[in-house]
Amino acid sequence: HQQVLDLLDIYKSEDGASKLFKDCLIDSDITAYVTLEPCCHVGQTPPCALSLVAAGIKRVVVGFRDPNPRVDGGGLKVLQDSGVDVLVLSSAAQKDTDSSGEEIAAANECANLVEHFVKRISPREEPIGNLDELINGKKRRALRAFAGRQKTDGTIHEVFWPRDFSISDKDKKDSEFGERVNLDVKFLERVDNMLWDHEIILLRLNNVVHKKKGAKLLSERIANELNAHVAQVLGHTALLYRPGFNPVLDLDELASKDDGNE
Repeated sequence: HQQVLDLLDIYKSEDGASKLFKDCLIDSDITAYVTLEPCCHVGQTPPCALSLVAAGIKRVVVGFRDPNPRVDGGGLKVLQDSGVDVLVLSSAAQKDTDSSGEEIAAANECANLVEHFVKRISPREEPIGNLDELINGKKRRALRAFAGRQKTDGTIHEVFWPRDFSISDKDKKDSEFGERVNLDVKFLERVDNMLWDHEIILLRLNNVVHKKKGAKLLSERIANELNAHVAQVLGHTALLYRPGFNPVLDLDELASKDDGNE
């Protein structure tokens, strides 16, 4: 950890990019694959585009052009003006493209990664606060009823805890295991992305816990990490809710309709 901090201090210093990367890859035919267009402005660190140039990178494949006005093609120009071969992946949304299906899929995946990352770091216009305090019994029932309708018509979105053969059956049957099991970062990111896209999802936890108490403990830990709300736990399945960046579900309206249907 300290070594990383020391390297970051060097990178932030005057001419830091050259100090760390100058010609370190000049004799190698290296392609850099980047999700987002390298920046071209000075912030806390030097421009990423100049760092790639300093290192001697020959080719850069960019998954998504940065729409930030401070970049917006500027990073691509820095690379190209320095003789770097640049390829920007084409997505299905672009016209007149000869892109392969594989390239289009990669471009769209990069676009999704960037979109979710921006949502994650951007402040909401109206902070959602503590959902556990804001969602009462009536709203929880409305969420359950809404999810039930989605299950019936096959539109509910699900996230499965991945199979992990290092987890024993004994652990899965231990009611307290949900409190101890490691929360995989990739799994949390997948759940986070699904919540951004759909607001209400089902967590399938049967690959890690076999007791309702274990599922409750684990789903509450996941919800706490992602500022979400556990609306229901049935067996080893949990219903998770979090408003989108621009909320789609009107919880007050749902609760009102649910009252009217009773």
